[in-house]
Amino acid sequence: MEDSVRPAPVIAIVGAGPAGFYTAEALLQAVPECHVHLFERAAAPHGLVRYGVAPDHQKLKQVAAIFDGIAEHERLHLHTGVDIGHDLSLDELRARSHAIVLTNGAALGRGLGVAGESLPQVFSSASFVGWYNGHADHVGLAPNMAVDSAVVVGNGNVALDVCRLLVRAFDDLAVSDIPQPMLERFRTRRIREVHLLGRGSPGGMKFSFKEFRQLVDLPNVQIRLPQAAEFAETLWDEAASPDAGRILQWLRSDQQKAVDASNGKLIVNLWFNVSPMAFVGDETLREVRVRSTSGGEFAIPCGIAVSCVGFACRRIAGVAGYDAAGHMRHRAGQVLGDDGADMTGLFVAGWAKRGPSGIIGTNRACGYETAATLVAALPALMEKGTSLADDFGALLRSRGIASFGHADWRLLDAHEKAQGAALGKPREKLLSMREAQTTLAALGAP
Repeated sequence: MEDSVRPAPVIAIVGAGPAGFYTAEALLQAVPECHVHLFERAAAPHGLVRYGVAPDHQKLKQVAAIFDGIAEHERLHLHTGVDIGHDLSLDELRARSHAIVLTNGAALGRGLGVAGESLPQVFSSASFVGWYNGHADHVGLAPNMAVDSAVVVGNGNVALDVCRLLVRAFDDLAVSDIPQPMLERFRTRRIREVHLLGRGSPGGMKFSFKEFRQLVDLPNVQIRLPQAAEFAETLWDEAASPDAGRILQWLRSDQQKAVDASNGKLIVNLWFNVSPMAFVGDETLREVRVRSTSGGEFAIPCGIAVSCVGFACRRIAGVAGYDAAGHMRHRAGQVLGDDGADMTGLFVAGWAKRGPSGIIGTNRACGYETAATLVAALPALMEKGTSLADDFGALLRSRGIASFGHADWRLLDAHEKAQGAALGKPREKLLSMREAQTTLAALGAP
């Protein structure tokens, strides 16, 4: 085939979060004639920024404006509300594109593997964070917040986010983008004490110092170290990272202060070298049984528990290449099969590629690396035939799948912000595909 009649490259990206948008940006720059189709399972784009970043971290969410700028590109075609593996199969994507990039993140919470995890009021971070951020998969969670004590398992930033939102003043939450139904649940809180359980030593904390200070600087919160009397003096100098060192310095100074038990503050207890043995209760959670590395065991009474111990990928039907941790085997973004060989035309970026690590900006370098690997492979991939670049929209319409493009999202985005402004908050999120469809119809969208 002559170059003059060779079709333009068609690339499908599965997942419209940070990794998806940054990968698309890199491809649009590197391959001037390519068409990129960006598929998203949820009704709205932006992935982790919309559904993972804490509602009281609005500055971090401003990066969504960069993604919307990328989506304006004439050769980028956004399709939200499309579940790849269900609405469209992987084989159908292969037949209509020269390459596929999986950027669908790691949206499933990992379990602890202990008794009682299925009890009511025991949640994974994926479901609890998804709930207070208004993700359609989790809006029906309905946790009972009218409990006295909570347990959060984990010593990373997600655990700190959960802990902070459990104790933060309601007036602060009311001006965030927590959707109103979830905000009303927070209004019912009776929590007086939170126990943050870390399986590692104090020096092995994964918190960033910035996140830690956001918790300890809350005026209604007091930090306690129940094990402080057991700490050896050398422990305060055993930090695995600069952030952990700064946190240890703060804790060392703070734990020497007199504790005023009558000041009415909410208590956050930091526990180290402990692991949950079981979540205990009859019809609902009553306590968490804990074992320390020294062999001691004790129980913490609580009415709600959130386990923040990691995430795994939601596997897409027809995709091989997942490792035991639920992420993709790859070489610089090229997906590898069980035998270690390249899976032709299949690439990966973001959390599905490297696990739940880094900050939002980390996905840019990650996406650009994958794009470079894809571009190098593109001449060989172009040897196969493909359908027209606009064929996806026609296929979805033929199946009655109501996907949204970027113009639709701009209308929905403006509507959410207007609804939020009326409530004194950044936005009021639409919580389902049906709500989004109804809203677009009311706005007169074609």
